[in-house]
Amino acid sequence: AKPEKMARDKIHLAVKNALVKDGWKVSFDPFCFKSGEVELEVDMAAERIIAASKEGREILVEVKSLDRKSLLYDFHGAIGQYINYRDALEDEFYSHELYLAISEGIFRKMELYPFYERRFQKNKINLLVVNIVYQEITLWKK
Repeated sequence: AKPEKMARDKIHLAVKNALVKDGWKVSFDPFCFKSGEVELEVDMAAERIIAASKEGREILVEVKSLDRKSLLYDFHGAIGQYINYRDALEDEFYSHELYLAISEGIFRKMELYPFYERRFQKNKINLLVVNIVYQEITLWKK
């Protein structure tokens, strides 16, 4: 099954610019892969050369603004998508680390409710928090 062509999240470009500012090279936008017969599409892949003598680090980033219907509703969808992508990447032996990118504003709202932090921890969600105005990464959280 092919993924439907999804419109980019409205914070996609800000996240991409923040990664570049932080020294990452965005290598795929989007990153498409197959898990069995299912085609999946993560928003972007980025790589960073740590040092000439070391292997480069590669990450995948799924971008979510989480600002539509309700925060909880959007959160459910984002976490489900993240877990499916992470598991499918493992099934296919990809070594990339997967991150969920959200805005700093949404992250600050979520911090007010321990429910969200518990779900992030229990489901082992890697977070990339971006200041959308300055297009800068403010937090990497594993």
